[in-house]
Amino acid sequence: MARYVVGVDGGTTKTIALVADDQGRILGAGRSGNSNWTGPDVEIPMAVVAEAVRQALGAAGLSGEDIEQGAFALAGADWPEDHVRREAVLSRLGLARRVLVMNDTFAGLRAGISQPWGAVVIAGTGANAAIITPDGTRWAYGYYADEGGGGTIGRWAIEAVLREEDGRGQRTALTPAVLKALGYASADEMLHAIIAHELPPRAAHSLCPLVFRVANAGDEVACEILARDGRLLAEYATGMIRRFKMTALAFELVLSGSVFKGECPVLIDTLTAEVHKVAPRVKIVRLNVEPAAGAVLLAYDALGIPVTEEMMENLRRTLPEPAFFSTAALPEDE
Repeated sequence: MARYVVGVDGGTTKTIALVADDQGRILGAGRSGNSNWTGPDVEIPMAVVAEAVRQALGAAGLSGEDIEQGAFALAGADWPEDHVRREAVLSRLGLARRVLVMNDTFAGLRAGISQPWGAVVIAGTGANAAIITPDGTRWAYGYYADEGGGGTIGRWAIEAVLREEDGRGQRTALTPAVLKALGYASADEMLHAIIAHELPPRAAHSLCPLVFRVANAGDEVACEILARDGRLLAEYATGMIRRFKMTALAFELVLSGSVFKGECPVLIDTLTAEVHKVAPRVKIVRLNVEPAAGAVLLAYDALGIPVTEEMMENLRRTLPEPAFFSTAALPEDE
């Protein structure tokens, strides 16, 4: 008889649930909203998760009793007590016979590696990183990840404009580009807006693609911003690798998130060089499948089902269309 699993990727902009059989075929998919939550009362965000899972179950013609294993990779599941609270609610909701909760970083990690262990660095609006060791230990930075990602790059671009204006920094093509993008006539006008807290919170993150474009045109300051962020993001990876004594091992480090889609290679090249100084056998991998697929793979791992290339091909072939996962019209990145 077929065995069924559900994999969930729960984030700030959307929550995706996929129901699959034991051959890697996606039988049903569901999508709901923000399930990221900090605090003891998790009933509300878990109701959002349940909505996505029930959509997927309905599309597959199955019930929670048919699902042998659920793997719930959820933003906000950072501390051990976060896992316990979420597992208790999800078990009570009857979405699967077995429930496994972990941080959402592990979905992106598992989606990008060809074996059940490896590491991931995620850089979208913010940054995070996680690792699964050869013995199955899972660890993520969570709230320790305080910088990196598009917001950091944009903030540094604004600082570069101000530094050129006050004489500490060198001339940069970022100045006219940033001022035009944010709608200010001068650096002084922009600084007034910053001090008055009139600059919208997402303004810095919106500048990230601009920095990549200016860097790709050969601007030295923009290139250094990307190199700086590459070194910062590499610290997350090398910190994990040293922590778990994996410097001599060969494994995959997945790069996931919108920042790694930038058109200039400086950031990824810098990150790669810094990681290889510490762990020269690491293979850098760009994520090319949705993180929700990684949650399905985590469910297989929990059941001890080996993932074959045929299963991976089935998974890729039966995933919903890219539009199903899109966040283009939403106000925040995951």
